[in-house]
Amino acid sequence: MKEYVVHSAGLGVAGCFFLFFYAGLAAAQCASSINVEPMSAGLARLTITASCFPSQKLRLRYDTVELVRTLDGNGRLTMLFDCFLGDKVPLTVSVQDGPAIPVQLQTLDLDRITMVAVSWKGAVNLDLHAFEYAAKLSDENHVWPGAPSSRWQAEERKRGDNRGHGFISFASDGTSEGDQLEVYTFVHEANQSSGAVTLALDYESRARRPQDQDTCGTGLYADLEYKVSVWRPGGRVSRSRGSFEPLQCNQPADQFDRYSSKALPQLFLTR
Repeated sequence: MKEYVVHSAGLGVAGCFFLFFYAGLAAAQCASSINVEPMSAGLARLTITASCFPSQKLRLRYDTVELVRTLDGNGRLTMLFDCFLGDKVPLTVSVQDGPAIPVQLQTLDLDRITMVAVSWKGAVNLDLHAFEYAAKLSDENHVWPGAPSSRWQAEERKRGDNRGHGFISFASDGTSEGDQLEVYTFVHEANQSSGAVTLALDYESRARRPQDQDTCGTGLYADLEYKVSVWRPGGRVSRSRGSFEPLQCNQPADQFDRYSSKALPQLFLTR
């Protein structure tokens, strides 16, 4: 576990990195910290303490993705972070309008997982769906934010049938500031000989009734764009992008209109 200790008075190195947070008040004496704890399935647990900034916004930037969260009343935040680009890409953290502090991520077992991350901008919801082993909607092997599974369940199912399984490790619903992000993590079974996972992206906001006019016709999000990043066990990262075709308002959104797989990979599992 790495700890980044932030003081308002100095800079030094003694097994940790000592960095600056500027409180905006010269008299403020703050001791803040960022702890990084490596977790399995490509996750890292971040514990951020900034006692001089209770209830303030925190910005986390990972490559081109920026997430915005809020510190609690004690200036503290604990969260699981998906290292979907690996742990060599730096994460930067900033409070308020302060400087961006680089944080070295740490995680475990990146060599046995595939992560598919979809990011987009806008106050709308996309749902990432994984259909493992030819699963149909609502089958046991249909993984999505409504039935996300978990890393523990994926491991248990893997032991039960000797096949890899996945889970939704991060999900956005379109209500947070910053970028929206959804991540599917697949835990591979080393002895598996074959199999496939089909991925699709559902423009869930566009199917709601009454219809949001921003999602159809010439609305702000009618042709919503999204980015896709894929981490594979060998450390290779691939990127692509796609967009939804505009849909006329008051036109029912059938499955063809709602689901897109154009920019999403299909996972073929071979030994």
